[in-house]
Amino acid sequence: MIPVPLLDVRDLRVVFQRRASKPFTAVDGVSFTVEPGQTVGLVGESGCGKSVTSLAIMGLLPPRGNTVTGQVLFEDADLLKFSQAGMRDRRGKAIGMIFQDP
Repeated sequence: MIPVPLLDVRDLRVVFQRRASKPFTAVDGVSFTVEPGQTVGLVGESGCGKSVTSLAIMGLLPPRGNTVTGQVLFEDADLLKFSQAGMRDRRGKAIGMIFQDP
């Protein structure tokens, strides 16, 4: 039996759209895998999309003005397909995030 990764992010893209502005791509094709028991840190320059990547994975971006595409497989279920209520049921129990500015 092949083990399933705990988290498998595939081609994650986040585009913000504001009225009277061109769309802005904040995250462009991010992919990574986290195995059970592994610790991963997102590292990069200020403004490179680390926080937006994490917020997109957790389903915490505002519901309007953005588009999130790709796949975020957590325990083999695509988190991007869950409703807000479905994500609320998972946050804190199965998946969590430590905010940089709590």
